[in-house]
Amino acid sequence: MDEDFFKIQLKLVDKHFPYTCKRSEEANLRKAATNLTDKYMEYSSYYSQADFEQKDLLKLVGFHFSLDLLEDNQKEDMSPLVNKIEQLNKELEIYLQSF
Repeated sequence: MDEDFFKIQLKLVDKHFPYTCKRSEEANLRKAATNLTDKYMEYSSYYSQADFEQKDLLKLVGFHFSLDLLEDNQKEDMSPLVNKIEQLNKELEIYLQSF
């Protein structure tokens, strides 16, 4: 195995999973695992065990993170336009200050 890779144990909700990753990715992977567990715990506090099984809560967590990803992608898609508008605003402000 390449020396840049190593094995870690990621805790997702209540179970540990072995995972092989690059050292540079470890912090992000652990943060993602923590975020998933936190969101699972948040959703489990909203619903009684009788209403939802663990797999249903994990579906909600997956939906939540998919929605976040879509929103982030939409923000990224708009960033060139937003940057242009900000640049035009700066240029307009400089122009108006000259009067």
